[in-house]
Amino acid sequence: MQNLLHIQNLNISFPSERGSEQVVNDFSLTLQPGQIIGIVGESGSGKSVSVLSLTRLISNAICTADKMSFTSENGFELDLLHSDDAHLETIRGNEISYIFQEPMTALHPLFTCGQQVVEAIMQHQPSSKNKAKKKALDLLVEMQLPEPEKLFKRYPHQLSGGQRQRVMIAIALANDPSILIADEPTTALDSVLQKALTQHMVESCKKRNTGLVLISHDLQLVKDFTDEIIVMYKGDIIETGSTAQVVNNPQSVYTKSLLQCQPKFSNRSTVLPTIHELADYIDGAFVAKPFKNQSFTFQKIDEAPYIEIQNISKSFPNGKTVTKALSDVSFAIHKGETLGLIGESGCGKSTLSKIIIQLLEADSGNITFQGKPANTDRKAFAKKVQMIFQDPYASLNPAMKVGDIISEPIRVHKLAQGKQAIQEKVHALLLEVGLQEKDYAKYPHEFSGGQRQRVSIARALAVEPDLIICDESVSALDISVQAQILNLFNQLKVNRQLTYMFISHDLNVVSYICDRIVVMQEGKVVELSDTESLVKNPKEKYTKKLLHA
Repeated sequence: MQNLLHIQNLNISFPSERGSEQVVNDFSLTLQPGQIIGIVGESGSGKSVSVLSLTRLISNAICTADKMSFTSENGFELDLLHSDDAHLETIRGNEISYIFQEPMTALHPLFTCGQQVVEAIMQHQPSSKNKAKKKALDLLVEMQLPEPEKLFKRYPHQLSGGQRQRVMIAIALANDPSILIADEPTTALDSVLQKALTQHMVESCKKRNTGLVLISHDLQLVKDFTDEIIVMYKGDIIETGSTAQVVNNPQSVYTKSLLQCQPKFSNRSTVLPTIHELADYIDGAFVAKPFKNQSFTFQKIDEAPYIEIQNISKSFPNGKTVTKALSDVSFAIHKGETLGLIGESGCGKSTLSKIIIQLLEADSGNITFQGKPANTDRKAFAKKVQMIFQDPYASLNPAMKVGDIISEPIRVHKLAQGKQAIQEKVHALLLEVGLQEKDYAKYPHEFSGGQRQRVSIARALAVEPDLIICDESVSALDISVQAQILNLFNQLKVNRQLTYMFISHDLNVVSYICDRIVVMQEGKVVELSDTESLVKNPKEKYTKKLLHA
């Protein structure tokens, strides 16, 4: 079979104050029609830049290669490295198409979803608007979107995360491309939706004989859908081979380390290893390091309920109808435990967390805190219960320095007096979450995703809370950084006697860190059990479905 894509020894660098900084070294890849290749690695490993540079989507990248060519269906070979912009415009979005990580950013907020699919078709195909609209509707039907005619007229913000990502897939497949590049397409979605969307994307590509490059930091997801896997670290290809070989018999110390970092029920209460605790990177190769298994020693869980959620219901107006987000939800959180809250996107997890911390008001029901109504003294309650949000970049003020962000709640609750005392308290918090004192003067954009999440944790700790609600706090982090943050949560639990409510769509994470798990479906609690019973012997059909995904 002919190679759709042939990349040989691609090197990529960016201009810097020191001349140039190389970020990809001798990257090679061949892709055939209908073949699915996964590229796996941590943030900053060069996964995305390697493929986004193919059609010059990264304008200031300096690329050199022995070969970087695309061969069309009729046998015409195009040198991607030396093609002019006019040639690349006919290829980009037509022959080589992309699905990006965050559909809310990638979709235009001022145009309807239907308009954006139609635009992709008319950009590359001679077609009337009516024919393009019919094809766009057919694509929305193929993506199994509900009420495609109504959805055609809706704007991106009116859709769920999974629906937006299906619209992105429809746009990417609109011109039956030869190559589809999916860059972290399902990162922020729940496990059921992740599996369904990836399966759908793969089937759509197989149907069109489209070659698919699936980029992800999640080795567990990639192994289920790909023919080959490329493992990258700091711009180097560390290992490549068939999926079965790489997953079942990895040759590289790095690949073995990636698999060991994965949280799961079997390593509960143990300190998760990180990549750099398992291996050293010396002269372009990983060398294994001895790692001593350690465990956390947690406090005894108090039998008396610390917070009680009693018959909480919440609805939202949706045009002429009303959407019921929560229906008669009840459970208790005990002092010293980590309670997990799981369920698919839209099941009401985040809505419930916002009601608990009083960002939203319930239609009915009560929340009691240490036996008293939580809304009796809102300021005192806010000091005792804090929340860490899913996206630290969105929840941190980009115009404020990190020191000011963390010190603001200290000033509001008068936990320290005077500039010097406040600054010393912030410095101590930064060190406690694994950052440095000098980070006080930096802005959020100057940190990596994992570091920003540490800033969010420091801000939550600033008021010395008893309970922290973690809303998808590790879902967007790569596996090694995720291990660091989970270890930090457990260490803080030991040091500060904290209680957590941990919201996640990732059952591996929840089964590792939680003592009990609440399963939610369509705004209702369908199962509540200790972690071991739920993982080994789930009672409800829906819980079994989540575990299977």
